[in-house]
Amino acid sequence: MTNEQYLIISYFAVAGAGVALAILTTLVLRGPLGRALQGAVAPLAQILRRALPAWLILAALLGFLSVSYFDCAHKTYEDVVKDESYLVGKNFEQGAQVCRYAAVGLAAYAVALGLALFAHARSLGSQRPA
Repeated sequence: MTNEQYLIISYFAVAGAGVALAILTTLVLRGPLGRALQGAVAPLAQILRRALPAWLILAALLGFLSVSYFDCAHKTYEDVVKDESYLVGKNFEQGAQVCRYAAVGLAAYAVALGLALFAHARSLGSQRPA
């Protein structure tokens, strides 16, 4: 396999792994998320349930795209393709960024979920007769 073939295959493999990570995370969290949203308002619960996969996929892809192959030492495509160790290092960097962005995306989603559930609980508390 040439370096150029490795670059193309590994580039799409990392992107695919990031999307697979997001989908797997969504599948794992489907049950707990459903139980957490059981008592919430139906439209809000439906929006939050449907937003998780798209949100995590977007976060993973943003992490993937945040890594640039070009720097001071590798200014052209030919320079990038020549350096095999550089390609491998960039693949690891992309994988790390995918995981980092997915974790931040999941944390941001959890904060939004917590705020929505808190607001719902407060509205239920204010509706109770005194």
